Amino acid sequence: MRRSLLVLALTAALMPAAGPLAGAATPTIRLDDLSQRPSVRPATFQVTTTVALGGLHWSHWGAPTATGSGTLRINTCRPNCATGRIRVLHGALLQVRGVRIDRDQRYYRQYRILDRAFTPSERATYTRWTDAYVPSDFR
Repeated sequence: MRRSLLVLALTAALMPAAGPLAGAATPTIRLDDLSQRPSVRPATFQVTTTVALGGLHWSHWGAPTATGSGTLRINTCRPNCATGRIRVLHGALLQVRGVRIDRDQRYYRQYRILDRAFTPSERATYTRWTDAYVPSDFR
């Protein structure tokens, strides 16, 4: 009986723990943008050649929706993009959602940008969910 208890105790000690900690590695989800440098929790997000977010700090990465807060810079391109004014919005939010598989990697599928200081035109342009890039989009 003593030997059975010892074997049972050793078996229990060597078995992997059950529950959320056992093998609970968060799936790696990347985000790609116009810069074509996909990464996990990126510090920057290049929307277009004239619009970018920087200094992003993320919450809930890997969840169905993740949110990054940072600084949005929009080149007004008035009178043209070379001499346009840069509109800076601190505290802009970048939300990403959904998952898309590309080349056996997981990527957030859509994004939108939110900021209280948006003009009506900016609100219409940036707050709707837009398809995010994946590497296959560039090749």
